[in-house]
Amino acid sequence: MLVGNDVVDLNDPENRPGALHARFDARVFSPAEREALNAFVPDSASRHELRWTLWAAKESAYKVAKKLDPAVRFLPRDFEVGRIAEGRAVVLHKTGPFDVWVDRTDEWVHAVASFSAASAASTTRPVSGDVECLKALGADASRTVRELAREAVGRWMRLPPGQVQIAAAGRIPVALWRNQRMPVDLSLSHHGRFVAWAWGECAIPADQRGFLAA
Repeated sequence: MLVGNDVVDLNDPENRPGALHARFDARVFSPAEREALNAFVPDSASRHELRWTLWAAKESAYKVAKKLDPAVRFLPRDFEVGRIAEGRAVVLHKTGPFDVWVDRTDEWVHAVASFSAASAASTTRPVSGDVECLKALGADASRTVRELAREAVGRWMRLPPGQVQIAAAGRIPVALWRNQRMPVDLSLSHHGRFVAWAWGECAIPADQRGFLAA
């Protein structure tokens, strides 16, 4: 199971409709996605939420695609959201398709993408994750999300959080125990006031269990 996640702060000033470049939607979204956006009144709350739900789904799928093929670049229109219904979406890409679960509140959107033959057929969420608001203005989001992910993975693996390390391999986060890769695929994200993390069970090949920072 490979996992990617993305969180968007819906109230971040840079995300408001008036702050976006006039051609943002045309550069980022496919014709079908723009048609879905155009079903709502310009600058409406519904259109704003859908715009960033589409974005988060694309970004989360890209993070999985990058694990499948390190040469993949984030060209948003190459990742097309095929549908969104009942908190679930499919993102189409040459490395996919990717199954995406979407959670949304009035303040944030959180998308969690996964890639495995089993997840596409499953009606239950195959991965775990969460979103949390930073406790203080100016808090170190990268450090905070790593600490929270370490605690969550530690509970899941029944290990003291202090024994779990979060490191990076080619800018992709990995979970370690005693300098060995844990059977967990991990994704971290932060934007605005929020941090988010997701993980799923993943078999680690024997030749990749030892960790060497890239």
